[in-house]
Amino acid sequence: MRKLLSALLSVLLLTGCAAPAGEASPSSPPISAARSVSAPAARVENMSSSMVESSARSMPEEEVLAAYERAQRVYGWFDLAPLPTSGEAFMVNGTAYYRVDMEGMEELEDLRTYLRGVFSQELTDRLLDGRVARIQYRDVNGVLYAAGESRDRDTGKGQAQAAVEQLEDNLYFVNVTVDLLDEDGETVVGLESWSFPYAFVEDRWVFTDFRLVY
Repeated sequence: MRKLLSALLSVLLLTGCAAPAGEASPSSPPISAARSVSAPAARVENMSSSMVESSARSMPEEEVLAAYERAQRVYGWFDLAPLPTSGEAFMVNGTAYYRVDMEGMEELEDLRTYLRGVFSQELTDRLLDGRVARIQYRDVNGVLYAAGESRDRDTGKGQAQAAVEQLEDNLYFVNVTVDLLDEDGETVVGLESWSFPYAFVEDRWVFTDFRLVY
């Protein structure tokens, strides 16, 4: 009889220690805490111009064209108009540099990181080394500065058309044709063609060669 009572008491004690169905144990992390782990990653994806991926995937044409439009805007910072600037000039070897006034672009490394989401490492380095870009950027006491004037679009160039061509699973080309205009700025007298490779390099989709066509 005592053995039977002891067995029943053990079962009752074990049942009382177990958490009720659907209720978290006190030692288990709350569900909201587990979800919050993914929040920083989402912010990183929003900051980068191209999501880092583990393997190449088929890219819809509209996504490649959107990447081309973005690359035009970013490349324009080096050829068309610098990032917004403010403050007094800081002279470096006779060249006037002005502090960049744009949220998220406080130092040169911020700009480099952003470029690496759009262009390959080699193209990023070429843009930042100051030898090929018309507009230059540099670090001055840990702050991003820019030098160079804005320019107008080429009046001899008219409408541009872009089309996507896939060569391999990890390589596309954006083929762009531009109308060449007569001196009147309206009559089309010819066409100019460019091809820009968009490749899966180092776990991201980037342009490995680029320029503005206007």
